[in-house]
Amino acid sequence: MSKSTRITRDQIAECLPLHPLEARILVVLTEGPAHGYRLVQAIEARDSNWTTILPANLYRRVRALSNRGLIAPVADADAPRGRRSFRLTPLGRAVAQAEAARMRDLLADSAAADLVSEDSNR
Repeated sequence: MSKSTRITRDQIAECLPLHPLEARILVVLTEGPAHGYRLVQAIEARDSNWTTILPANLYRRVRALSNRGLIAPVADADAPRGRRSFRLTPLGRAVAQAEAARMRDLLADSAAADLVSEDSNR
């Protein structure tokens, strides 16, 4: 990575914290490019609490991630005709990793404060 493309801590920090749907979009994109419908399918399959993701909400989050340079449109031969796919950018991967670390720290703090238990509801 050249000096001009190095990702700084400040760039990452500017993007945090992520909205929960944005974090889930980035996680799905770690597996490879995806179009909107595939994003919805993957998110809903992973978490039963996300049973309905409205298209307007999804695309608002996709647009926000794209505007911040965390994802980028990509040609995807597997995407159905007319569907635009997106991929994770290097900055997006760095932000996803930082968000995961932030959430791990929050979970550890919550457990230490006895806010997390095996039988608690989500």
